[in-house]
Amino acid sequence: MTIKTLLIAPYTGLKELASSLAKEQQGLDLTVVQADLQEAIPIVKQYENKGVDLIISRGGTAQLLRQSTSLPVIEIQVSGYDILRILTLVKDYHANHWIIGFTNICQGFVSVSNLLGIYIPYTIIHDQKEVDEAVQQAKAAGAQTIIGDTITCKTAEMHGLHSILITSGKESVMEAFEQAKQTYQMIQNAAKEAKRYKQLLQQSHVSIAIYDEQGVIEYASPSFRSRLSRMGIDGGEASIRTCLPFLRNECQTLSREISPVEIEYTFTINEGQAHVRQGCLNTDSEENRYYVRLTENVESHREHGLAVSVIQPAMRSFSQIIGDSEPIQAVIRQGEQATKHREPVALYGERGTGKKTLACIIHCESDETEGPLLFVRLINDDDQLVDRLHAIFTCAKRGTCILQGVEQLPTTRQDDIARLIPEATVRLIFLFEDSPAHLLRPKQLSPHLFRLFKPNQIRLPSLREYMDDLGEYARKFIAQHNAKYGKQIVGIDEDALKWLHRRDWKDNLHELNDVIERAVQAARHEYIRTEDLTAIGFFGPGNNFWLDLHKPLAEIEKEIIWKVLQEEDMNQTKAAKRLGINRSTLWRKLK
Repeated sequence: MTIKTLLIAPYTGLKELASSLAKEQQGLDLTVVQADLQEAIPIVKQYENKGVDLIISRGGTAQLLRQSTSLPVIEIQVSGYDILRILTLVKDYHANHWIIGFTNICQGFVSVSNLLGIYIPYTIIHDQKEVDEAVQQAKAAGAQTIIGDTITCKTAEMHGLHSILITSGKESVMEAFEQAKQTYQMIQNAAKEAKRYKQLLQQSHVSIAIYDEQGVIEYASPSFRSRLSRMGIDGGEASIRTCLPFLRNECQTLSREISPVEIEYTFTINEGQAHVRQGCLNTDSEENRYYVRLTENVESHREHGLAVSVIQPAMRSFSQIIGDSEPIQAVIRQGEQATKHREPVALYGERGTGKKTLACIIHCESDETEGPLLFVRLINDDDQLVDRLHAIFTCAKRGTCILQGVEQLPTTRQDDIARLIPEATVRLIFLFEDSPAHLLRPKQLSPHLFRLFKPNQIRLPSLREYMDDLGEYARKFIAQHNAKYGKQIVGIDEDALKWLHRRDWKDNLHELNDVIERAVQAARHEYIRTEDLTAIGFFGPGNNFWLDLHKPLAEIEKEIIWKVLQEEDMNQTKAAKRLGINRSTLWRKLK
């Protein structure tokens, strides 16, 4: 191991000492150049191009070089021996001495001189620009000889004073050589570790990019570049914001506040969907680094109490809401009223009634549309949950946070969340399946939280309450899935529509959309027919049971067994006989 080292010596004696000591050093390929302060910078730039591994210098020159080069700079310290030699030299002088130097030099001299009973006044400087004024003040105070580094001694002589240079002895130079070797070894070990991690990322095909505060990409895995190219995006771009323009600045800052929780994005890019997760690397408190991962689908993470995603609204206007029935029109009126204020709002209704869609429209139709639209799912309680929610609630001056699952938390935690709301800078919209008033009774909802949105509650009706609009919704879903699957279905025939009207629709519009999507895929004619519904497991009038054929076989079997059990009044013997299996097999399949 040979360490290519450049030593910048501010004075001739240090150059000679370092050159002679370097001959005894194994593993150090040392080049010694004499230069002081600013004149050292171009020399270092020149040697950077020659593959120098690190720099050694001292005093103000070392501090200046740290600001001018990315190479490690080892400082030759002023040792106790150096201080003792200077004090021994000047103790019998009759001239008035004054020490001028940076903090480390002055403090060292004061400590040793006090031990020896020698008092020498001193001035601490923090920048070389302060040297001239410090010398003049010392002179005015009666100083005759200035003790300091090279620039201090030169300045003292310019003002007609004597000077004594604080020189570095053999011990200080040898210690700097040892520190250089240790530093180089640490750098090499870190480089090997980074190389291993980089190789791991490349071989594991993780699509990840790391970037700085300004969005400049510092590392992008080959898989990341490749996937961008497949999506029609220039994978060679140097800025993450050019590659993925939908990433919001507010969310970059937010990812730092809620780390290690990642922020999820699902966005359409060039007619394809991109699933992105954004996070912060908390490895350096001074320089923030962020990352994005491209994933195949939305991932589920439960370990941090909540999941945060940025929503791309599918609908942005109340005019896009289908239906002339009174229940739907009432929702529109209440939604429009909610856009006129920033108070917390609660939307409630059965699963699949469109609560999140309405929340998105309220955001888009209000003054909050300039800010981010966040969807936060509260999954379980966590000690840091309140701190993370505070960061989310205050991440931007405008925007909307849609909050789901608050009723799953202990009411004491809900009280903590209620205390955050007055400080929130984004609009808050809460989603519930049950009525908030009903949730109060079994103490699933905090009264303090309830009071905050009590005046602004909107109930979304079930599909059963506006069945006259079902046909129109079905046609909308047909149009969407025609485009998705390249089909040309023009509608639903009368018999099939009757089947749809007689269904219970427990999952409401979500379930209707799912049925229509499967029927569009199955249909072989211009209209969806009853045989298409039968083909996807949707049975005829009077029977609300249908099978989701995309589920695993074991789950489909379980649904059939439970349905037969219900029809046989939970008589296990009759159900088993009807299914052609014995009772033990029946219960084994239900486990």
